Amino acid sequence: MVDTKSKEGISFQDSLTSGEPLTHFFYEWQGERAVEPLLLIENGVTLWHEHIYTDEAYDNSYLWDLAKEIVEDHGDTPMYSWAEWVRYQITTGAFIPAQWDSRKAYPYKGLLISAIYFQEARRLCAQGNPERAWHLIALAYYHLGLNTGLSTRQNTSRAAKVMHAARTEKVRALVLGALDKVRRDGSARSMESAKDQVVELMREKHDQIKHWLNEFDTLVPEKTKGRTVAKQKNDVFVRIRNMLDNWSLPSGPYPDIAEAFSHFSKRKRTPPHAEAFNPRATSENVPIDESDFYLRLINFWDDGTVLTVKVSRNEDA
Repeated sequence: MVDTKSKEGISFQDSLTSGEPLTHFFYEWQGERAVEPLLLIENGVTLWHEHIYTDEAYDNSYLWDLAKEIVEDHGDTPMYSWAEWVRYQITTGAFIPAQWDSRKAYPYKGLLISAIYFQEARRLCAQGNPERAWHLIALAYYHLGLNTGLSTRQNTSRAAKVMHAARTEKVRALVLGALDKVRRDGSARSMESAKDQVVELMREKHDQIKHWLNEFDTLVPEKTKGRTVAKQKNDVFVRIRNMLDNWSLPSGPYPDIAEAFSHFSKRKRTPPHAEAFNPRATSENVPIDESDFYLRLINFWDDGTVLTVKVSRNEDA
């Protein structure tokens, strides 16, 4: 067990900076030793996927299989080796994934390069050429590191979630209360009907809850209030009804509300207008460790033993 309190009594978690990887690998527990390149590759693949799984702002999982296609299709190059020619094109912006439709510069070059280099290094090891794989491994880790810190996009996304949660706290309490009544009444036969009845109950109780509704309405920026017709903005109840479409999804931002709505989905169907929830995954099928930890230390011993230490928030408390 790791000592999670410093001498000053400060939480061990407070000593970590935001955006650090969750997992760290150690190879010389029992002193100096050589480390096989294939082990470094597989650990790098794990770190790559861990970053993909924990990125709250953008789903880059497709880059792994894109890199696989690139590695499997070696072509002639006008200069450099094949691997360095691909890195040159990505670095200079000559190659951008088709999935990136923004006019802005592509910000995930490091993730794509590292995915290509890890897979190419593994291919070389399988062919019995580990000597040439070493510099590819080093560059793969380097480029992965370029994309592992919290980006501006991630920080912006996280801040927006926190702001939205604070803005809707009282409205969510009203929704849960209304859902409980709708469920006890037994009159809603579908999720869509439940959403409509929740809003109708709130309309009926407008005089009692208008303070909360006015507070929510004031916090919503004017530009996000939408319009039903050219000169008429959506009223607060229409906005709440629109939000319920997202809140009721299994992948929605508030699990307690999604669970409350699930009672009305007799066939456990997703509304036809909603996107299905697809967890991030690649053809590599790297497992997701869903246990509660904010730091994982994995130690490799000479005899093949692997010692894993996880530090959770409960232990830190």
